[in-house]
Amino acid sequence: MIIMTTNITSLSKIESALLSTLSAEGKNIFTTDDASAVIGKGRTDIRNILSTLSKKSWINRIERGKYLIVPLEAGVERKWSEDSFIIASHLIAPYTIAPYTIAPYTIAYWSALSYWNLTEQMPRTVFVASTHRKFTGQKKIASIPYRFITLLPEKFFGIKTIWINNKKVNMTDPEKTIVDCLDHPEYCGGIVEAVKGVWNGIKDKNIDLKKATGYAARINNKAVFKRLGYLCEVLGIKTEQSNIWLHNISKGYSLLDPTLPDKGNYLRKWRLRCNVDKYNLTEWKEH
Repeated sequence: MIIMTTNITSLSKIESALLSTLSAEGKNIFTTDDASAVIGKGRTDIRNILSTLSKKSWINRIERGKYLIVPLEAGVERKWSEDSFIIASHLIAPYTIAPYTIAPYTIAYWSALSYWNLTEQMPRTVFVASTHRKFTGQKKIASIPYRFITLLPEKFFGIKTIWINNKKVNMTDPEKTIVDCLDHPEYCGGIVEAVKGVWNGIKDKNIDLKKATGYAARINNKAVFKRLGYLCEVLGIKTEQSNIWLHNISKGYSLLDPTLPDKGNYLRKWRLRCNVDKYNLTEWKEH
């Protein structure tokens, strides 16, 4: 994410103390409460100080009560980049279950698919899954869209901690990423992107289908087994897991790609309505 401003102005003593202390504490993204704890001022004074710092181009507001420090190395033009995944990690409020502080979010779906190199696409939108409902389904920060998807607690698992610029970020692991994309293809760019994920994950030995089977069972959406089984057949991937998938499908028919119209041939074996033909599913392999 690139943030550009042009109005650089010197800092007062209290402003300098605030920014230097927050930076020393590693809080390049901070809240009004963080600022208050540093300089011991009331909320009105804090708001005034932060407003002044924003006008001076030393901080940028990313949402209500949260700010990004624009450091000295941004130069006179105040041009600075911060990884969008790090920004995303601050957009869901943590909560405390003593003695732990829990950040109930993870980078997921198309964003995770791209991170694990399971697709060549680099989606502009950052997909963030959380058990806590965000006030809006989508918001933009410095022209980057952030899409928030609310998950049931039982679907919130399969999460790894990754490091970006020395900051911790939650990310669904490769198997959970695939299962999530098959659960909700609308959040990964459609079923073709999910097909790429399955193919690349198997080819590069980046996903374990047995582990993915366990995850699919926990998700409790029979359509995941249907889509995974059929896609592996289309891709020529043979696995002993396919018998388990067959035994876990429901009798009703599911759309292969729920983002597309309800049409196409019915596939009895996997109880799917194939609204994307095989050629379109695998055309990308020819390029």
